Amino acid sequence: MAEVSTSTRRTRTTGPTVIYIAGSGRSGSTLLERTLGAIPGLVNVGELLDLPRRVVPGDELCGCGELFSACPFWTAVGDRLPDGWSAESMAQLHLLQTQVARQRFIPRLLAGPLTGPFGDRLAAYAAQYAKICSAVLAESGAEYVVDASKWPSLALALHRGGIDVRVIHLVRDVRGVSHSLSRDDIERPQSQGGSDLMFTNVPASGAARWLATQSEVDLLAARGLKVARVRYGDFVTDPAATVGTALRQLAVTVPPAGLDHLDGTAVTLGPSHGLSGNPSRFRHGRTELRADTRWRSEMPRRDQLLVNAIGLPQVIHFNVGGRPATAPSLTSSPATSSALQENVMPASDPDHTERTDVPVHPLVSVVLPTRGRPELVRDAIASVVEQTYAGDIELIVIHDQEEEDPDLAASAREGRSILVVSNTHSPGLAGARNTGLDRANGAFIATLDDDDAWHPTKIAKQVQRFDEDPDVIALGAGIRLILPEGQSALWFGRDEHVSYEMLLRNRVKELHSSTLIMRSDAFAKAGRYDEGLPNGYAEDYDFVLRLARVGRVGVVREPLADIRKDGQSYYRGRAANTAPALEHFLGKHPDIAADRRGHARMLGQMAFARSCTGDRGTAVRYAARSVSRWPLSPHAYIAVGHLVTGADPARFAQLARRFGRGMA
Repeated sequence: MAEVSTSTRRTRTTGPTVIYIAGSGRSGSTLLERTLGAIPGLVNVGELLDLPRRVVPGDELCGCGELFSACPFWTAVGDRLPDGWSAESMAQLHLLQTQVARQRFIPRLLAGPLTGPFGDRLAAYAAQYAKICSAVLAESGAEYVVDASKWPSLALALHRGGIDVRVIHLVRDVRGVSHSLSRDDIERPQSQGGSDLMFTNVPASGAARWLATQSEVDLLAARGLKVARVRYGDFVTDPAATVGTALRQLAVTVPPAGLDHLDGTAVTLGPSHGLSGNPSRFRHGRTELRADTRWRSEMPRRDQLLVNAIGLPQVIHFNVGGRPATAPSLTSSPATSSALQENVMPASDPDHTERTDVPVHPLVSVVLPTRGRPELVRDAIASVVEQTYAGDIELIVIHDQEEEDPDLAASAREGRSILVVSNTHSPGLAGARNTGLDRANGAFIATLDDDDAWHPTKIAKQVQRFDEDPDVIALGAGIRLILPEGQSALWFGRDEHVSYEMLLRNRVKELHSSTLIMRSDAFAKAGRYDEGLPNGYAEDYDFVLRLARVGRVGVVREPLADIRKDGQSYYRGRAANTAPALEHFLGKHPDIAADRRGHARMLGQMAFARSCTGDRGTAVRYAARSVSRWPLSPHAYIAVGHLVTGADPARFAQLARRFGRGMA
């Protein structure tokens, strides 16, 4: 059996500090706990919850592979305790645990001073738990204990008992959790009996437990605990950034090279002395973190809808949905992102079919047209160069109707090449994009506008999604709108796939040109960008409509790009050109006119454009037709508002954006 090294022993004179992982079962807590425990200064102990009720009474296996009674680490820890691991002391600890740390005691733990018999029992339990953790820290030489017991009630009890508890709220998609909990074939290899199975539950009950757990964790911060939320999808996609951010939020310092065991989307772990938990506790070496979306195919659709409905209060709380949430200041980081769209698990999880192949990171080409934005384009370039994607990225910057700036290539580095060229096609966005396609060599081609920027994990998450969903030809993503006056708004993807019918009705913000990434053969199937569109109007919408006719278009629902709406685009047609361009667009895509809602939307946009040019008669006719086609469409009413007031069109466009509508 591999020997587990520990740091030099020393004596601690202060109480223990516990990094406590709270969340639902089957959320990946074992892998997160082991990842944290591999950081110098942190020691993972598994689920201390099970120490008195399962591990000691059943003499279960330690994560190092030895029986608990034979493990040198836990034997040494026991030697530091007054009563060691005696059956009497463990029985007393278990009894106290049931008397103060169960879910039903949460209201009492949230209340005021804890006095009387309950307060005495709580103090006794916290004191015994603190002794065990202090012995663990003294034996390992670490500063922090990592406990993956998950129960929010236990974390609250320890906090009220005077222990420094800092919580990582680990969240996994309710559908993935419910599907995993419904499996009845996962053994607990810790047990010597060999037939001990992990807890199971039907999907509806699993979803109810998920909902209760997330709601209970929310109460911890209200009671004064430090809480950092981690979405498991972010951990799998970018473990180093996710772990680093969470620990910073908990005021835990990571030493230099402390995250060296995390490499891209892989983690290298040796044996540890964690107890109980997931069977992945016994797997060592390099593990490539991969997505598990088996619930999508194995979980009946009715069960998916049911568990989503049950979890809806917390799903809404996590901002999962199709409406933007405005905020004066929004930051995007893997650990604080709260969208719960992907169900992702590591390859070492029992809810995942093992794969032995190492995922390939294909070359990604990025096409970035620019004109007249020397400063903004540098920000856009930086957002490409700083992508966390493990593969190579080639960036092609295309100057349209202006001199090339070779200095833009100075940001290139290994794995991130930059080519600066001039538009050799028709002037405008469509021609510039096609010039970039001429130079692109990647298996995937992404587009970015010169006034927008990507979040660091965008390409990694989208390429991962392509790997999960081989039928998808193109992907967009949720966005963060950068609005005037320092305002911003998050716009999460409304669904993981966008149909052609949906695109006829709605331009779909998630398929913005700065979110799109395509398989390279998409252009052979759908054609290139149409350089014949009047004034280059809506060349990206035109392209996406054609894409949706020849293949499946998807969305990574999490916001992964910043889209500026606080300035005027060089490529956005002025009002005098917009209406003719829309009329041409309707002629090219007659299916829009066949869809009442889509037709009403475009007629309302045309009415607004005509109103802005002073052509009131035509504007009124377009608005009336829009209302007759679909009275609930807001575009016609926005156009009428401008007709009546004659106010600055930009203010109406801004108002429309706040309601998730575009007027051009």
